[in-house]
Amino acid sequence: MKDDDANFDTVLFERVRFGELLDAYSDILTEKQRGACAVLLAEDLTVTEMGARMGMTRQGAYDLVKRSRDRLEDMERRLGLVKLRKSHDALLAAIREEEAALPARFMEKIAALRYEEGENV
Repeated sequence: MKDDDANFDTVLFERVRFGELLDAYSDILTEKQRGACAVLLAEDLTVTEMGARMGMTRQGAYDLVKRSRDRLEDMERRLGLVKLRKSHDALLAAIREEEAALPARFMEKIAALRYEEGENV
């Protein structure tokens, strides 16, 4: 049972990671790559089902998604936007947790920065 749990965790982690990368870097993919990745994630299709929908073989669909995923991972290695976003979110969560202990002046600066970004504190 533990192997099944570990396998599920790995698959889930990879799926979430793929979604994060696609959110961050989808603009660098071709329209066909972007569409294939979006369909694969949003509709939870198998590669075979996706290939049939797109009029290609299972191997062609697999290769398309593999190239797309490799390109997204390469962009993350180069730019690190997903890692930066996670650090940013963790920092904001820590600030929110400790808000009562932080000086009001500091929280005002944070609120002003967040307002400029179009977010609520």
